[in-house]
Amino acid sequence: LPATWHWAESCRPQVDACNYHTECCLVIRVMISILIFISIAVVLYRRKTKSTSKPNFGMYIPEIIDVLLVLIRAGQSPASAMAQLHYWAPDNLYKHLIQVHTRLLQGERFIDVVKTLRDDLGSSFYPLCDILVSADRDGLPITSVLDQLAHHAHLERRRLQDISARQLPVRLLLPLTCCILPSFVLLAMVPLVVNSLSAVSAQLF
Repeated sequence: LPATWHWAESCRPQVDACNYHTECCLVIRVMISILIFISIAVVLYRRKTKSTSKPNFGMYIPEIIDVLLVLIRAGQSPASAMAQLHYWAPDNLYKHLIQVHTRLLQGERFIDVVKTLRDDLGSSFYPLCDILVSADRDGLPITSVLDQLAHHAHLERRRLQDISARQLPVRLLLPLTCCILPSFVLLAMVPLVVNSLSAVSAQLF
């Protein structure tokens, strides 16, 4: 029995060294897995950001309609109101609306200018542009129609904001995971490895 005990004591440094090697390999594997996961997450996030980088002009429709209503109720015609709209336009729409102003000053037909604007801004502006073209062609009052369109535009934006608020936890899942998981490794596993290294070093040396 004493000989067996002496043999076990003599083998303890080798066993500790083997355990140390196993723990180091485990930590390295975990860190490599975390780095791979973070890299994949960053690549996917960048791709999603690039795919959604195109500005959404539809979100500005309520403000545009409200400004048009104010100008038209102040006695401006649809063409005159559109020519002045760039003064209150958001930054993303300023370039398009200043082109409308310039083309109207150059004498182009209002219908042609609005059709070009309709094509540039996309389907979200189709109802508004169609109403403006009809009002300019037929000379009919459009304040009541714009009131209804503004009401529906505000409701639609509120609905989209509710959808975006519901999607927020899902969007935050990836950043939170990428931040919490590495911190968990640093705060929980790294101290254990450091303590194991200290213990093994004390026994070996």
